[in-house]
Amino acid sequence: MSDLSNKLCIQLYLHCGKCLDELPPDTSPEEYSRTQAGWTEEGIQIWCNRHQCNVMHMDFEGRQHPANTTCKGA
Repeated sequence: MSDLSNKLCIQLYLHCGKCLDELPPDTSPEEYSRTQAGWTEEGIQIWCNRHQCNVMHMDFEGRQHPANTTCKGA
């Protein structure tokens, strides 16, 4: 098992630029976000459901990377 944590370690969030442009007052990007992430043939993609556009598509160039897919229970 990798030493990757299953706790929230995100230091910089990825958001749809269009969502940020139209963010309602007193609403956080987290609250307004409607994204999904998933595996593609190249790597992993983050998609904005609200605007039907790409936020990021990362190409792993055929390499495998360590990953922690466990969920810390309540």
